[in-house]
Amino acid sequence: MLYEIEKKALMIQKRQKFYILIKIYYFIMKIPKHIQNIINNQEVHILSTSTKEGVPNIIYLKFLKVYDDNQILIANNKFSKTEKNLIENPRISFIVLDKENRKAYQIKGTVEIHKDDKIYEDTVEWVKTERPDMDSPKSGVILNVEKIYSGAEKIFEE
Repeated sequence: MLYEIEKKALMIQKRQKFYILIKIYYFIMKIPKHIQNIINNQEVHILSTSTKEGVPNIIYLKFLKVYDDNQILIANNKFSKTEKNLIENPRISFIVLDKENRKAYQIKGTVEIHKDDKIYEDTVEWVKTERPDMDSPKSGVILNVEKIYSGAEKIFEE
């Protein structure tokens, strides 16, 4: 009898762990669809980086889009200080404006720089499709989205 109770308890524990894993997988941070649409439809983006000492740098850029449900692709076409900052301090943020609903969303996360892989090839193809006259980008930058805010309200956190 005791063996059967222990066996049943073990089965319940395994099911609970499996259920928790499913919940974790399901709730992994995904950029809400309405924010993805705003990002992809905005003409110009304002991107903020900082040096390892915390000195801020802000740029505007056109080539920024949703890559998948939790990543943003940024084309490094002309970065100078920005590229140095990304190497020293991979944390960035950018803002998008939802003019229709009069809201702004700040997206924050950590970047990875890609120079000779599929992400870079995707970046080159994207830039060349949009602007065939442009040189190939120096790199593709993936932003792994960790937090999204609208004002002080946290919309999303990984």
